[in-house]
Amino acid sequence: MGNLSEHFSRHEFRCACGCGGDDKIDKSLIAKLENLHNLLSAYQIIITSGFRCPKYSPTVGGYTTDAHTKGIAADIIVYKTPSEKYDSATVAEAAERVGFSGIGIIDDTAVHVDVRNLSNYFNSHWFGDERTGDDFIKTFDRGTVFTPRKKTIPISVVIDEHKYSGLITEE
Repeated sequence: MGNLSEHFSRHEFRCACGCGGDDKIDKSLIAKLENLHNLLSAYQIIITSGFRCPKYSPTVGGYTTDAHTKGIAADIIVYKTPSEKYDSATVAEAAERVGFSGIGIIDDTAVHVDVRNLSNYFNSHWFGDERTGDDFIKTFDRGTVFTPRKKTIPISVVIDEHKYSGLITEE
């Protein structure tokens, strides 16, 4: 009940005012966040802002009808390792590759992502840089080659009273 997917839980998306809203999160947002996690071989994606109710959103610079109030947006910071964050340009490029239709660079490491379309929002595309106010970025694609890390699983077996251990890496 608490998990939305392998890497994301319901409580990460709750409105900071305490009203809830975690039941309003769009499933395609979670699916694209999982795809982003995989493409970047992320250690972790932190949701700094998920659902925001219409009353709370304006208190943090949003609007009463922004993508967060619809449950289709998240502000994120992506960790490459436990202590190293991806820069926002790399995250924005990867977000474009996995199909987010709303992407905004917030600062050097934080990025807004959303799954807007004409059935859930008033426009179907927005790429912007909130640092500069440029709301008309054509693309974030810089040609970065993303090479997802292969999963490595430790194993240990006993055969004929001999213990063997090692790692299995997916192909």
